[in-house]
Amino acid sequence: MPTRLSFISHARTEAQRQGRFALDEPPEPKGLEKAALIASALKKPVRILCAPEARTLQTAHALGGEIETIPELEDYDAGDWKGHSLADLQQNIPQALAEWISNPDKAPHGGETVNELCVRVGTWLDSFREEGHFAVVTHPFVIRAAILHALQACTASFNLIDIEPLAIVDLRFNDRWRLRF
Repeated sequence: MPTRLSFISHARTEAQRQGRFALDEPPEPKGLEKAALIASALKKPVRILCAPEARTLQTAHALGGEIETIPELEDYDAGDWKGHSLADLQQNIPQALAEWISNPDKAPHGGETVNELCVRVGTWLDSFREEGHFAVVTHPFVIRAAILHALQACTASFNLIDIEPLAIVDLRFNDRWRLRF
């Protein structure tokens, strides 16, 4: 039996609505209600794999089922930019923001690069060898990295992918990772 990972982006947070890099805030209640509804659309997963942050854990609980926290699925480390909006960064440090957007080897001060994120997620995917269907509740940045890894695409494409709250992205493994719609 092949492996199926149904990546689910956590429910919307106020930070997402405001265009800010996240702190560890909870999801909005309306988003959790929607998460409970999408649970019925998923075939029953073997278990739920989840990033350790509050917004992902609360989303996973809304889906129901056995939850296992996976540190490798934690959100992108935005370093000193955590809590700041893109608009604020554009106004205060436009050069640093432009470099970060255009260069996957640039990191916010104290944070990780997009390349480091992609290596972290790709290494986890390559080591995952359990069979069956798993729901993976994590963050838009982590899901982008997983898509790039499955497609063997370069990290320069990272910012060309948009992942909405509660979006579901299926990856299947049967000798190689494949993106499935």
